[in-house]
Amino acid sequence: MVFTTEFSPLLEDYDKNERLTMAAILQYFENAGSRHSDAAADSAIKVSETLGVAWVLTDWKICVSEFPRYGQKIKVETWSEGLTSPFGTSRNFYLYADGALAVEGTSKWVRLDLKTGRPMKVEADLLDRYGPEPGKKVFGGEKLEKISLPEAFEAEKKIQLRRSDFDFNDHVHNLNYYDFALEVLPSGTDGSPEGAAKNLRVSYKTALKQGDEAVAKFARDGDKNIVGIYSGAGVLACAIELH
Repeated sequence: MVFTTEFSPLLEDYDKNERLTMAAILQYFENAGSRHSDAAADSAIKVSETLGVAWVLTDWKICVSEFPRYGQKIKVETWSEGLTSPFGTSRNFYLYADGALAVEGTSKWVRLDLKTGRPMKVEADLLDRYGPEPGKKVFGGEKLEKISLPEAFEAEKKIQLRRSDFDFNDHVHNLNYYDFALEVLPSGTDGSPEGAAKNLRVSYKTALKQGDEAVAKFARDGDKNIVGIYSGAGVLACAIELH
């Protein structure tokens, strides 16, 4: 089942050149997946509260062919590939601007027992409710490439965590790590109109929680901009690659 939903972008979703930002694209993809979960009777907040389980995002890959422009109609298609491991699934996305395909993406998810903090097997009947499309893939079905972090970084910046950074699971919300990365990137490589990255790869390692500190570290590798988000204790929380 390919789940389709539409979005009405807000003013803050655009840069000064009237282009939809990467941050907004991530939000639309996340919310499209959430709407699909609601339709499958697998509401994220309700299931977390009542059953103590959750889908935990581990990876993103986003490729932009053309950034949608202000005033264009936005439609997102999303679908599950079904089980890609005993504990998880992949969810894919297409974003259309005025009917033309503008962005494609994929994400990986693990079903987590919130009490033990360990992955749990995904029930077949749960995924059946999503109407999986195992043969419908993006990026030619290629496996997600690993992000290689450098031994040394060129710059780093401490990030003061705010209450608004935390979601209903009391973890830093996954999309906020991208915002943290923007704080350490040099001017012109940060998704601004002069240097908007069209390719994004994100890999989540350990969730930042209440009481943690965050440090964003940057290095350049050829045409790629690499950011590691670490806890104050030096534990890697998230790796991000943009180009």
